[in-house]
Amino acid sequence: MTEDQRNKLIERIKRLLALSKSPNEHEAAAAMSKAQELMRELSITEEDLELTDFATVRTDTLLVKSGHKLPVYVSDLACLMETAFGVECIFSDGQRNKDVIFVGTKSKTEICVYTWTVLARILKTKMAEYKFSITHLKCSPGKKAALAEEYCEGWVSGVRQNIVPDTVSQRESELTKKLINMKFKIKPADLRGSGASGDEANDAYFQGIQARENTRLHQGMQADKRGTLSETRYLGRA
Repeated sequence: MTEDQRNKLIERIKRLLALSKSPNEHEAAAAMSKAQELMRELSITEEDLELTDFATVRTDTLLVKSGHKLPVYVSDLACLMETAFGVECIFSDGQRNKDVIFVGTKSKTEICVYTWTVLARILKTKMAEYKFSITHLKCSPGKKAALAEEYCEGWVSGVRQNIVPDTVSQRESELTKKLINMKFKIKPADLRGSGASGDEANDAYFQGIQARENTRLHQGMQADKRGTLSETRYLGRA
């Protein structure tokens, strides 16, 4: 039996289980009997059926090259996503950049891909604008890059203050972790801090927090008619 055939039978079982709640006693009993027969035939448990509503979805981080250490601000952005949507985030090297993998219910992971893309593009723009704003500073390109990362850390921290945490049931959390254990071998991320310190670093971080004022996104957002990504939509507190 192919994976596609198995998935079709699983969907049929789910429909039969739904039909087993019919007010028509004979129809309900027949549906339950057939569902149990198929579950035994395929060695499918109730937990297997629950897991069909969960998924792992991968997308380009747009922010980190493959093989490079993960900047703290990117890790913080993943934590923001976990808080806002009740998913788990995993990083993996892609063909060119690192990928972020969202694990959770199908509806949540689909939204996460779009939301991450919006936030990552806004963040890249904010970082470029900040770098331009400090061109007058008499310091090395390396220090300017470090200050820009400190700014990004502040920006993500500021955006996170606007987020209303998603409520995740214990069962959803258990199934998410089970799916991760089934599909991935997790190891701690190799993080890299900005390396900036002192008053200039503190100032960069504070400017990042201030710059998040107009960056609020909506959990159910969609691109506008031209597919433009905007930073004026809302996620969390108004």
